[in-house]
Amino acid sequence: MRWKASEFWKNASPNELLDFFQSIEQGADLKSLADHMLVEDEFCDLVFEYLWLLRSEEGSKRFLNDENLTPELLMKFIYFGYGKQFLSGNFDSNSYFLQVRTLFGSGQSLRILSLAEEMDRDPTLKIHLLSNLDPQTWEAYFDILEEKNMTMQTLLGIFSNLRENEIRKILLNSHTLYYYLRMMMVSGIKKSNEQTPKEMENRMRLVSILESIRVWETFCQNLGERFDFKKESALSPNKRDPDRLSLVLRELTKVPSLDREDVLVYMKSNGAVIDVWEETTILSALGNFDRDGKYF
Repeated sequence: MRWKASEFWKNASPNELLDFFQSIEQGADLKSLADHMLVEDEFCDLVFEYLWLLRSEEGSKRFLNDENLTPELLMKFIYFGYGKQFLSGNFDSNSYFLQVRTLFGSGQSLRILSLAEEMDRDPTLKIHLLSNLDPQTWEAYFDILEEKNMTMQTLLGIFSNLRENEIRKILLNSHTLYYYLRMMMVSGIKKSNEQTPKEMENRMRLVSILESIRVWETFCQNLGERFDFKKESALSPNKRDPDRLSLVLRELTKVPSLDREDVLVYMKSNGAVIDVWEETTILSALGNFDRDGKYF
């Protein structure tokens, strides 16, 4: 159990630490380590320090998604990183949660969401974790809501604490969350005369945001009827139909510069933009257009 030796943590190189996280996630001693992290704060912070430094590595991500790590430990890790980013300056919590959510899979996100009190204190984190859920875990989350006697209004109410631009950014970056919210608005909302004025206000605001994103949903659907995204993705970039990117560029030119990357993420998740090459090309062309009035 070399993790119990303090000298290991003091002297290990980044490669040795990465090897450690990769080996322990395969089952060797992980539960024992996780239990020790729960009772020894200083040791826990030390492990988190290295996990944070190596967070982009697949071995670290597998470690963070192991079920031996309790939801409480995962929350501590999230706020450990939050503190690191905050101290670095130029901090935006929404951007941080957009980044940190990518470290967790759907199942692990659901486990964190089960911490009801902690989630209620941080609606921004809650929404980002919800955006990680796949259809199967969404069903499991609905079961959690029922067990805790929470209504759909309670769930939708978390959006009332966020600004419209924050909600729009989150939904553009999560096609699944957008889809499920659309479904909730249709099937899970009380009749108008059963809602409080505040609930009605929240609902109308969210409807407005969803409708603004639906414009892009419709655009992607129409583009999909004209171009076969699957066939296009099988071709090298120089063999793809240039008209598709021309149409995307034309529409994105109408979007404020600050919103373009988020809309582009949404288009990519819907297949209208195929890969990183197209994404980079589009952003470069838009930059040229803003500066010189022409794409290329």
